Amino acid sequence: MIKSLEKLFSKDTAGAGGGYLVIWRVAYPLIIMSASHTIMQFCDRKFLAYNSTEDVAAALPGGILSFTLFSFFMVTVFFTSALVAQYFGNDDRKACVSAAWNGFYFALGAAVIILFLLPWIGVAIINNSGHPAELIARERSYFITLIPSGAFICLGAAFSSYFSGQGKTWNIAIINMISCLLNIGLDYLLIFGKWGFPAMGISGAGIATSIGSFSTFLMVIIWFLLMNQQRYPTRSNRRFKLSVIKKLVNFGTPSGLQCFLDVGAFTAIIFMIGIINREAMAVTTIALSINMICFLPLLGLSDATSIVVGQCIGGGNHNAAERVAYRSWLMAAVYMALAGTVFMLFPNWLIGYFAPQNMGGIRFEEVMIAGRNILFCAAIFNFFDATKFILMGALRGAGDTKVLMLICVCSAWFLMVPGVIIIIFVLKMSVVTVWIYLTIYVSIESSLIFWRFRSGSWRQIKLIETHDSIKSTQVDLPIPVE
Repeated sequence: MIKSLEKLFSKDTAGAGGGYLVIWRVAYPLIIMSASHTIMQFCDRKFLAYNSTEDVAAALPGGILSFTLFSFFMVTVFFTSALVAQYFGNDDRKACVSAAWNGFYFALGAAVIILFLLPWIGVAIINNSGHPAELIARERSYFITLIPSGAFICLGAAFSSYFSGQGKTWNIAIINMISCLLNIGLDYLLIFGKWGFPAMGISGAGIATSIGSFSTFLMVIIWFLLMNQQRYPTRSNRRFKLSVIKKLVNFGTPSGLQCFLDVGAFTAIIFMIGIINREAMAVTTIALSINMICFLPLLGLSDATSIVVGQCIGGGNHNAAERVAYRSWLMAAVYMALAGTVFMLFPNWLIGYFAPQNMGGIRFEEVMIAGRNILFCAAIFNFFDATKFILMGALRGAGDTKVLMLICVCSAWFLMVPGVIIIIFVLKMSVVTVWIYLTIYVSIESSLIFWRFRSGSWRQIKLIETHDSIKSTQVDLPIPVE
């Protein structure tokens, strides 16, 4: 029965390939992994909200600033998965291993910068943010304790990409779920001071995240090194190759720069919202925490789209790659429609879940009123975000990263940021107006990304060489997609 359904969903009039079940087999472990991250961050925010509304208000700017500063390196290293996917589609196993090791060598340099340079930059930004003094102190503590997590995420990214690029997404999902459970447990112990640990509040949340990230790195590198060396030469094929590093820099850094500037623009908006008042910052943090329920699983489907598109292109099947993109988008759109319905029907229950025992001077009734309107905006916002991230995943899998970077960066810094500046500083309007504008902005940006994909320019990009003379000699069967 399952085989019959798989055959049905994998065929269309253009031929076999790119079926829904093919996408789903790669996507669902990544979605489960994203769901575990959603639960982890949701618990983190809930614990902080229970401890203090000011803690949860400070967690968003401190956390997103940390992510912004290391996102360039993280996304660049994670582009290793696109290389692995195309090498895998081209049946070149040794090149998959080489791509992972060289991605790790790039990540080593990135980790040094993250640990020793980014703390100075981040603290300077927070100290000059214009936020209330009580928020700045909490933001600074959270940011500093989160920084090590960025280094560990980058170090593990290349080895994670080795598995995910081949479609072996269960490996990575299991590792990340274990780390998320560890993180939640440490959150409880370190935020509230249980079992003899000191009550560290927001600093405890940052330390828990960094320890969880270290555990992920440790588990994935052990898994990578202990594989069967006759089939997967992960310990022997670790030579530094400048050609692979050049590919990572040429195609990966545009993705990294796009993420850095895109998230950086959103970080600037978060800091501007903090200037409105503490209620605006609190409701934005709560709304984004709720929105993670649907947003993070979308990232799992986007990553799966990138992987399957890369495998199709590596195998020379561009038509199947296009079908993958559209079918992934349809799956995401249906999911976002269901999530948006929940947002609009149950806003009071969702927001009320974050009601603190200690208000910390924040008027929570104002948070509730604004939150209902923001969740309505989020329901619409997420539909366009689904289009954006699915097609971004498809374009990354094809190596079309440079034009994608230009679209996202120009949209963020010439449309989103100036508009929010006018709303907050010139018109002095509310945080709800900011969210209405953000919804309009993402609809424009997603339309531009759709136009780029429809143009078909990605079909002309050569991310890897595929002629027989450069393929590794192999005598056994290709690795099955799991």
